[in-house]
Amino acid sequence: MIRRTCAFEDAVLGAALDTTRATPDDVVAHLEACEGCRDLHAIASALHDDHAVALAEAHVPSAGQAWWRAELRARQEATALAARPITVATGIAAAAVIGVLASLTGVLAWWLQDSPVFALRATADKPITGAAFEAVANLLVGAAWGEFTGLRLAIWLCAGAMLVATPLLLYMAIRDE
Repeated sequence: MIRRTCAFEDAVLGAALDTTRATPDDVVAHLEACEGCRDLHAIASALHDDHAVALAEAHVPSAGQAWWRAELRARQEATALAARPITVATGIAAAAVIGVLASLTGVLAWWLQDSPVFALRATADKPITGAAFEAVANLLVGAAWGEFTGLRLAIWLCAGAMLVATPLLLYMAIRDE
């Protein structure tokens, strides 16, 4: 579609964007005769009016408020940047604590070789049933808190450390969010 240009388009557009709305007589006469210029005038006037309403409704903050917001954002970004190495160090420390507790449990597991559970497994003719669980319970708690053994102490220390470390590590992981 080939669009024909009208010689009055610039004058019509200028009249539509004029804030005084004083349209010259020759442009008014042309608007009555030319349908394309009427459309142009209607659209340009509507857009100009919408622009004026948008400018009147716009709430631009003061310079002081914009400066305060920029300073606040810069401080927050600097705090987040400074906290990154601390968060990484906390994660590494948590992994190290868990690794130490796991390796301590693995190192102390050789004491389990002398426990009644392994003695029950050594006999092939006896199946392991509830007696194995009883042997583990006796190992951990003992008969009425019987004799003190290094294995019992190590197991209780590892369990206690895990009970203390787990909520602390969970708190440190969640508090940044």
